[in-house]
Amino acid sequence: MFNFTSFKSIISKDDISNSVFKLSSIERIFEDSYVFCQKVFGFNLTKNSITSLKTVKINSINDDIYINTKISKINNKKVKFENTLMVSSGIKESKIGIRVFEVNEVFETLLKNTKVFNQKLNFFSSYKGIVRTEECDQMYHMNVQFYFDKHSKALKKFTNHILKNKLFKIKSERCIFYKEVHEFSALEIVIFVKNLKKNHLTLQSKLYCTSKHYVSAYFETEIAFESDTKQIFKAIDSLLQKKQNTFVNDFNFIKLRKIRPFRILKKPSENSIITCKKASNTWDLDFDGYATHRFLISCVSDAATQLFTKCGVNHKWRADYQIGSAALDYIVRYYNYPTIGMAVSLKSNFIEINEKSFKFCHHLIDDASNRVLMDIQIVAVLFDLKKRVAIKLPKSFRKKAEALLIKNQ
Repeated sequence: MFNFTSFKSIISKDDISNSVFKLSSIERIFEDSYVFCQKVFGFNLTKNSITSLKTVKINSINDDIYINTKISKINNKKVKFENTLMVSSGIKESKIGIRVFEVNEVFETLLKNTKVFNQKLNFFSSYKGIVRTEECDQMYHMNVQFYFDKHSKALKKFTNHILKNKLFKIKSERCIFYKEVHEFSALEIVIFVKNLKKNHLTLQSKLYCTSKHYVSAYFETEIAFESDTKQIFKAIDSLLQKKQNTFVNDFNFIKLRKIRPFRILKKPSENSIITCKKASNTWDLDFDGYATHRFLISCVSDAATQLFTKCGVNHKWRADYQIGSAALDYIVRYYNYPTIGMAVSLKSNFIEINEKSFKFCHHLIDDASNRVLMDIQIVAVLFDLKKRVAIKLPKSFRKKAEALLIKNQ
C-alpha cells in the first residue's frame, strides 16, 4: 500500500450552501484529485468508479480540505485508488466522502517513476491541485491571476496553522516565473520560512509542476502581524516537526535574483494612462469581504493587454505573426483592498525598454477617493509562439512605449 495527498487547499465561500458542503464542489475536488493522480502516475483508463458521500456541516470557510489517497495492488495487472475527502478545522477532522477507482496497471510499474517523500521537511506543503481548462489563456498556459490565486490559498492554509485568528497583513508579494504550466498540469506549492523578525515574516514559495518535475514559479511574500514573535516561531517549529508528503524533489530554496531599485512611487506618473476600469462584486471577494488576489491580478492582466494594444501589439498583430507575451517578474505592494461595490481603475506606464525585455507598472486606484490601493512593477517579453523564444521588440512598439515612459519618478 502507498499513501499520499492528491488534493490540498482551503474551503472557499463558493463551496458551501447553508453551512453544508456543495455536491458540485465535492465532485470538482474529486475530479481534480483524479486528474492529479492520472498526470503524476501516467495511467490511462479507470474502471468501476464508486463514490460514497455524507453531509458535513462546515464550521468555517477557512477550514483546510484535502484528499488522502491510498494505492493498493489488486492483482498483477490491477491497482486500486481510494481517495478520501477530509475537512479539518485544525482540531477536528471530518470525512466527507470516498471515491474508489481501479486502473489496469502493474503496481510496481506505476510507482517506479514517481517519488513521494514522506518525512519531516524544512518547508510546508501547502497546496496540491491542477491547472483547469478555464485557467489557461490564449497562449495556452495558466494565466498569471491563477498563479496568485493558488498561492493565496497556499498562504491562507499556512497562516491558518501559524497565525490562526491573529491579525496580519500581506505587505508585498513577488513572483518570478520560470516555466509555463499548461492544462491539466499537476501542481504543488510548498512554503519555506526565509526570515522571522519582530512582527515581520518573510516567506518563500515554490509552485512546482509535479507531473513534469520542474519549478514553474517562485514567490516571496512579506507579512506583518500583530502577535508575539516567540509564539509564531513555536507554531512554525511545531508545524514543521510533523511528517508531510511532497512530490517536490528539490529541498533547496534558491536565492532569488536581486531586485533593482524599485522604480515607481506610490502615486501614478503624471503621464499615466487608464488601462482598466472595473468594480468589485460579491464574487470577487474573499471570506473577509475584501477583493481576492485573483481579482486584483486579473485587473493587471487585462490592463497589460490594453497597454500593449495601445502600442500596436493587438490581437490581429499577435495572430498574424504568432507572437505572445510573457511576464518574468511581478513585484506587488498592497496598501488597501477593494471592498464590495468599489469602482477601481488601473493607471499604467512603461518604466524601461530594452532590446528584448521591458518593464512597466500599474497603480490600482479607488475611483471615489483617488486613493492608491496597490501598485505593481512587471518585467516582460514578447516571444515567438512557435519557437518559444523572446523576440526583439518591434520599432513601432518601442516608439509608442517610449511616449509612455514614467516622468515624475
